[in-house]
This record gives sequence, structure tokens and C-alpha cells, in this order.
Amino acid sequence: VVKKLKNQYEFLQITYGSNKPIEGCINIHGLNFRSSVAILSKCDLFIGTEGGMHHAAAATNKRAVVIFGGHISPNITGYDFHKNLYVNLKESPCGYKNVCKHCEECMNLISTEEMVKNIKKQLENNKLKS
Repeated sequence: VVKKLKNQYEFLQITYGSNKPIEGCINIHGLNFRSSVAILSKCDLFIGTEGGMHHAAAATNKRAVVIFGGHISPNITGYDFHKNLYVNLKESPCGYKNVCKHCEECMNLISTEEMVKNIKKQLENNKLKS
């Protein structure tokens, strides 16, 4: 996604621990959650997986493209003003706490093209809102 869009947008990535930076992103390493949310509040869009930062995006009224895969349904923890990418296979949502084949398959079914399309759409919605 970053490779496809880095000439049009600037990407910030906040990492912690041994997480590796994504090539093409401005990486900020080792911030606490509060500082991460402060930076998020100044961004145009959150892109990432379901979890604490996607809730922070909602709390700061930021649009988002949130990857749910098939672990948990956006009907449970999603927000209607975010684009929630969920794969509804027979086993979804599995709720399994460890990596499983079902979740791996769901994540693989979310394409780069789908991500790019939804990122552009959410950013366009930001312009219309302004």
C-alpha cells in the first residue's frame, strides 16, 4: 500500500518494541499510547488493524481504513464512519486468540488494490467534510 501511494501521500508509522519500520514511511519509534494518539489527532487518516489505535481514531473523530480480517466482526468493535475491511467466511468471526489458518486466509483476501481504493475514498470524504 505504501509503495503504491507514497508519491501521493506521506505515511507516518509509530512502532514500539522490536516492530520493524515499513519502507517508505516516516517512522517514529517508542512512543507511549498517549503520545501516539496525539500524533494521530493531527493526521488525515488512520490505516491499520482493529485495536487500540482504531478506537483512538474514532475518539479523535478521524476517518480510518481498519483491517478486521475475520477475527472479530466490525458489528462488535467497528465504527460506521470508518471503512471496515472484514472477510465473512463460514468461520468468521473466529475470535481465536492466536494466529490461525482462517484468519490468515481472511487477511490474504484483503488486497492491496482494495486498500488503496478505500484509502483514496476515505481521504476524498475528508475533503468533502471540510
